[in-house]
Amino acid sequence: MPLGNLTSQFFANIYLNELDYFVKHKLECKYYIKYVDDFILINPSKYKLKEWLNEIVDFLEDKLKLELHPDKSKIINLSRGVDFGGFRNFYYYKLLRKRNIRSICEKNRTFQ
Repeated sequence: MPLGNLTSQFFANIYLNELDYFVKHKLECKYYIKYVDDFILINPSKYKLKEWLNEIVDFLEDKLKLELHPDKSKIINLSRGVDFGGFRNFYYYKLLRKRNIRSICEKNRTFQ
């Protein structure tokens, strides 16, 4: 199945449904956002996020036979913004990514 194909997105959501339940009900994470196979967890406690990361790694390895990408799994301060879903997400607002703005401007020039 090609990556990005609608069926691969659909099956990723089905397969990762167990992860959704684990994060929401077992870890009781209030702020969990997922799009296909990308997800973020938000919590004011850095210690809690590290604990959750370890539990998610164990869950994915044991139950779903998956690994998190080592370079993409990190804990960052939300004041820097989180690059997710085409936006730079902050606590109270979000901004469109600069590369998306450039792409829109380039496409707009070609239609004129």
